[in-house]
Amino acid sequence: MFALFGQRKKGTSPMSLSRPQLIATLEQTPSTLAHLTSTLTDSALDFHSGPDEWSIREILAHLVDDEMFVMRTRMERMMKEEGPSLASHDEKKWYAQRNTSRDTISELLHDFAQQRAASLGILTLLRDKDWTRTAFHPEYGHFTAEAWLGSWVEHDLVHIRQIEQARATMEQSA
Repeated sequence: MFALFGQRKKGTSPMSLSRPQLIATLEQTPSTLAHLTSTLTDSALDFHSGPDEWSIREILAHLVDDEMFVMRTRMERMMKEEGPSLASHDEKKWYAQRNTSRDTISELLHDFAQQRAASLGILTLLRDKDWTRTAFHPEYGHFTAEAWLGSWVEHDLVHIRQIEQARATMEQSA
């Protein structure tokens, strides 16, 4: 179930994985998220493990929004433009203004799976030369599409770990 998530040795970067492995990891994220969250109660989904920590519901909403408006959009711009300069993403502003109308667990999981499928549709069509296209970001500097793919996987892994940690904290406090 978590094949590539588990295959990665602790302390290694997703960048050490091959492009097909990175894409396969992105393919697994929707089922991993469903496995970790689909049976949680609303109180579990809304549990905050610390004062500055997002709840599991907020993490899922962030993943949906980031998939649509950040991760895939940046890749699309890299394919359409020559060396685009990409804007930073203010997560605190996002949190304050985010759309909460589709926040049930089934909607969040469905929306993420749908958005991820659209992203994978693009990623699997890219040619070798496309992966060398570059962009600039004020926080990350210059990077290639292939490096962005590694960052995308790392983003998934960070939030999966957050969900696992929130669940562990919640279970300990029960």
